[in-house]
Amino acid sequence: MTEQLLQRYFANQITANEAQQVLDWFATDEGQTYLTHRLDTQLEQADWHAPPNVPAPDADQLLASIRQRMPPAIPVVETPVRQLPWWHQPMRWAAVLIGALVLATAAFYGYKEIYPDDLIHQTAFGKMSTLTLPDGSVVTLNGNSRLRYAPRWAGHQTREVWLNGEGFFRVTHQRNHERFVVHLPNKLNIEVLGTQFNVMARENRAKVVLNNGKIRLDVGEQAKEKLIMQPGDLFYADVKAKVYYRKRVDAAAQSAWQTGKLTFDGTTLQEVAQMLEDTYGVTVVIADPDLRQQTLSGTIPNQSMQTILNGLSTLFDLRITQHSNRIIIQ
Repeated sequence: MTEQLLQRYFANQITANEAQQVLDWFATDEGQTYLTHRLDTQLEQADWHAPPNVPAPDADQLLASIRQRMPPAIPVVETPVRQLPWWHQPMRWAAVLIGALVLATAAFYGYKEIYPDDLIHQTAFGKMSTLTLPDGSVVTLNGNSRLRYAPRWAGHQTREVWLNGEGFFRVTHQRNHERFVVHLPNKLNIEVLGTQFNVMARENRAKVVLNNGKIRLDVGEQAKEKLIMQPGDLFYADVKAKVYYRKRVDAAAQSAWQTGKLTFDGTTLQEVAQMLEDTYGVTVVIADPDLRQQTLSGTIPNQSMQTILNGLSTLFDLRITQHSNRIIIQ
């Protein structure tokens, strides 16, 4: 964890993914030590004082609220060895600070708002998982993906899930036609009208491929211009670069990863490298810049990263070397 990222965090000048990274680090022993030191330093400063005419917060009430919202892995120290006034208890201040930061981050990045009873399903790098949602819809998550949803949905209630990563959705149609909405971290919302589709959402990038049925997209600032997708449509968005396009593809090939295969149909080597980085948490270097735009077509096994690398090397005559988490393609 860098001091620069931490300073940007406290200034509320980072992305949602960076905020999650900092909050996860706060949950570690190192992060707790940092918070304690930071708060001790602040409290020892001669010019530090509480804002005037502002009553002291009820620390017990704040801690109870934080305990409901924070993951159980984050310890909260309630009772110091020597009882001090609340403003001299750094660990209690740390808990209050963490809670305030979580709530502020959730308010700023609406799609990440966490409710105490929400279920969160996270897959590890290179691991797939299939789960059934409360309405009977089925989601298959690719490696390094996270899905959040409520444990139950009442009748006439919009069914909402929050996805960060890649997933294939098989959405069931309900008798009362309840909406099903997938929120992505890059200001994209997908409204489903009973369908099957594949979603990849990483930081500012997103790719949606419709297999069958119909879905409607709200595209960030272009939300007023709702896009209706038809089977076989691929929609790509890079929110940061403001690049948006739609094209026709083989939808089954785009979601073949869930069946243990990877199918390329005019896929650039740069796109393959990005997929490896997203799914397996590695760094991929393509030595020759001209090689990045070389297109690949074919099918290779998807059992593990090593089988993918072997398949790429054999099928497309590439020289691939690996040093720890660094992969070089040439």
